Amino acid sequence: MSRRARWRNIKGTKSRVSAPKERLMVSVASAGARLVGPFLPRPGEDRPKEILVLRLDRIGDVLMSLPAMVALREALPEARIRLAVGEWSREIAQDAPVDEVLVWSAPWVGRPDEGAVSFVALFKAARSRRSRPPDLAIDLQGDVRAIWLMAATGASERVGYANTGSAALLSAVVELDENISLVEQNYRAMETALGRGLIRRPFAWLDSERRSKGREFLTRSLSAAGLRTQGPIVGLHPGAGRRIKEWPLDRYVELGRRLSREKGATLVLTGSAAERPKTAAIKTALPEPTLDLGGQLNLAALAETMSACDAFVSGDTAAMHFACALGLPSVAIFGPSDPGRYFSGGEQGFGLGQHMALSSDLWCRPCNLIRRPPRECDSASAPECLLGVTTDSVFKAIVNVLSGSR
Repeated sequence: MSRRARWRNIKGTKSRVSAPKERLMVSVASAGARLVGPFLPRPGEDRPKEILVLRLDRIGDVLMSLPAMVALREALPEARIRLAVGEWSREIAQDAPVDEVLVWSAPWVGRPDEGAVSFVALFKAARSRRSRPPDLAIDLQGDVRAIWLMAATGASERVGYANTGSAALLSAVVELDENISLVEQNYRAMETALGRGLIRRPFAWLDSERRSKGREFLTRSLSAAGLRTQGPIVGLHPGAGRRIKEWPLDRYVELGRRLSREKGATLVLTGSAAERPKTAAIKTALPEPTLDLGGQLNLAALAETMSACDAFVSGDTAAMHFACALGLPSVAIFGPSDPGRYFSGGEQGFGLGQHMALSSDLWCRPCNLIRRPPRECDSASAPECLLGVTTDSVFKAIVNVLSGSR
């Protein structure tokens, strides 16, 4: 079977589950849902006053939900809104316009060392909401387990996707469209839940105070490292959480050399604690003085520091969404994943700044096989689709976004 044949974008309520074992589990869960569904509470006619939104997946997914959360708050200003996220997304969720953030760390998203708990523990947390059940619960991830959690809360209305089964537990089904960005998809989920359209507005993340804090920190850090800025400050973020999405380090080194030599750029390296070896390797290989902040910043500090840069380069990762939400001119390097779906720049994204998504014109991409990559890609130093994105193309893209050209 060709790699391309393993993925087809879905539009509607068609099943997204393809693995035989998973299809069996979904069928069993759906059978149970048909038995339980008739006994669940029914929607009332009043405007919802208690709302629970589930966004249990990763950091970037939560960030891409914030514009829709803002629209929800504007539509129902008097409602009490709670947002359930994983421990790994707690910091980002604090910026959502909600009354309370619940930490529900799903084991199908995170690892135990990240705070993930068992499904039984999550189900108990959901059952505990029955003392004051939500009038409306919305799942933005599209996972059958999240649907069962919504049902466990006793919510009168339960809105979510039916592409992984158990649609009998839902009072309203959101149609999935994998040809649009997740920012727009989240808006549509909210519209299904409310039964009316919502206004799309550019989403500006971080207020002026936090951006000033980022500028002050970056200025101090550059000064402490003995770096004086004459040209643009360009951030490089080599990690992407999974090796299958990471542009080779030697490409970042080559890119950094060109930016320093031809544009007089000052380079700032960012990454998580686990990605510190990557940023350290790039700094060691670069002849020019470089500021390495790898492993030194939490999520809030990373966003604030990024806001003080002039441009940013990364792969398909949370930092890419940070740049788009900050309106920071940026270049995103895509490999196996689909930029049409996962890139948060552009007209269907946050709507701010100049951003470019680069990918290679390879017959098998996007395959979106991130968690289970093809053997030939997983065993290589980098997948062919990432190797097809040249240093020259990324360099030219940075020059374009810095100059304001799309």
